[in-house]
Amino acid sequence: MNNKDFYQNLVSEYSDEIYRYAYRQCGNEALAEDLVSETYTEAWKSLDNLRKRESARAWLFQIFRHRFYRWLDRDKKRPDRYSSNEALDVVIGGELDEEYAMRESLQSALDLLEVRFREPFLMVFLQGHSCKEVAEQLDIPLGTVLSRIYRARQHLKLSLKDFAHIGLAKADSVKGSTQKKTNVGGDL
Repeated sequence: MNNKDFYQNLVSEYSDEIYRYAYRQCGNEALAEDLVSETYTEAWKSLDNLRKRESARAWLFQIFRHRFYRWLDRDKKRPDRYSSNEALDVVIGGELDEEYAMRESLQSALDLLEVRFREPFLMVFLQGHSCKEVAEQLDIPLGTVLSRIYRARQHLKLSLKDFAHIGLAKADSVKGSTQKKTNVGGDL
């Protein structure tokens, strides 16, 4: 297979997966698309540097991580996002879409994680790498990977528990106010 065909294969096979990872890392659709695009541009330019085609997936994610860290260093800030309460206000303004609210709450919780905790967590639970593979790719000890994943999980549990309480209270108040409006004059 020539380089052009191999590259097209890489794009079709991994672009969705890299985009999901990019979005979870930066929390912004447009930025995730830009980072994925930069990743594939860099991959095309350095395709001859890929030693083993079997390791192309890990190679692409490594390129993405370098691009992401450059962006972090360059901007020194995260993109603006809704806070959990603002996301709920937007969702509850119309009909309560629980799936959307949950996705936003998960992203908000991930946004609060430091990159050093978020990255191994996403590599294991979103990309399906083993902890040993993550340790090798990030060049850190296995125990550090396990510790960071544990801390990320603890943080996410707390964040999502807090969000669930806020979300349920707001949802109940919206449902209650809707019921009051529809029951005005009520049945006798």
